[in-house]
Amino acid sequence: MKSTVKRTTIAVAAALVLLATTAPAYAEWNKGLEAYKKMDWATAVKEFEEVTKTNPDYAGAYYMLGVSQRALGQVSPAIASLRKAVEKIALGQALLQAERYQDAYEVLKPLNISSLDSSHRSSYALLFAQAATKTNRTGEAISVLTTQAGTDSRNARLQQALGSAYSVAGDEQKAFEAFKKAFELNPKDAASGRNAVRAGISVARRSSSTQQKSRYYSQSAQVAESLATSSPTFDHQLLAGEAWLGAKEYSRALGWFDKARAKQSNNALVYFYSAQCKTSLNQLNPAIADLQQALKIGASGKLRTQVYNQGGYVYDKKKDYNNAISWYQEAGNQKMVKEMIIKRDSAAQNLQAQQECREFKRKIDALNLQVQELEKLGDMDNAKLLKEQLPSLRKQYAETCG
Repeated sequence: MKSTVKRTTIAVAAALVLLATTAPAYAEWNKGLEAYKKMDWATAVKEFEEVTKTNPDYAGAYYMLGVSQRALGQVSPAIASLRKAVEKIALGQALLQAERYQDAYEVLKPLNISSLDSSHRSSYALLFAQAATKTNRTGEAISVLTTQAGTDSRNARLQQALGSAYSVAGDEQKAFEAFKKAFELNPKDAASGRNAVRAGISVARRSSSTQQKSRYYSQSAQVAESLATSSPTFDHQLLAGEAWLGAKEYSRALGWFDKARAKQSNNALVYFYSAQCKTSLNQLNPAIADLQQALKIGASGKLRTQVYNQGGYVYDKKKDYNNAISWYQEAGNQKMVKEMIIKRDSAAQNLQAQQECREFKRKIDALNLQVQELEKLGDMDNAKLLKEQLPSLRKQYAETCG
């Protein structure tokens, strides 16, 4: 009769016990476990029966009762107990699926992960972390996941969940490391790759350390490039370009933006990013062309403001202050408008001064030439009179024009 208990039923019940409800803090439970370990099936059955009476909603008790009954040869009661366990566990699973996270947390929290079979601990850690994170207990989620990830170090899902928990906790540095490891363990997991890049870029942007900023941008870019190579979607190519742009690898960034643009030629953001790269590469006219194209496509909102600010910056580099003023005005950047007006006026004054200096220098050269001509003609007296004026004129030129 023992053979009639299907192994598949036991395996399913063993897996589903991970979703069991509150573990009972009763002596009977511990006594039952001890008896089970000693293969004292009769005592185990007795103790677990008591647990089901005092805690009828605890699926784990029905499971342990069932496997103990099976070992004792009580096949029919074993099947009934195991079915009861499955019913209770299914309820716990439904709580998570129904987004009743507090209830799910209360179901999973009392279960001691160390008491579970090692093959089930990672699954439990993932389930508990989900419930804990959703109920603002990210510290508990991180603790369970970190411990289990130390044991099950090749489990990409644990690293992915750990990254999510760290993100919720606001620790983007550790989130980046966890997501990065998850992607390394499972390169097909594009979500972990994207999350790693975004977390890394976030850390880089917030960092006040130039060295740390560069490190995180570069590491993020390497992940992004791997992601975009294995899964060459528009979003992944754009992300790779963005990361390399942050790393100040402008040519590499531009290469990825070109690939992204080939997929979506009417995406204003791509043109804006390309313009940033070209500006840094001192390709100023092509940068302006990209910015104009972004506006032509219909850049709006924040992006429109960014485009006009970038245009103002490019025209400033070109020393075309009138256009710089116009673009900054469109961006609503009055501070830079005032700065460009000052630069324009200063440039105009400098231009006038340069013209005056050139004229001054021309007069000195002409006077010197006249002296030479008079000396050739033998008119030494007049040559001397003119020559005596040159030192003071040259001194005045040096003091005025440098």
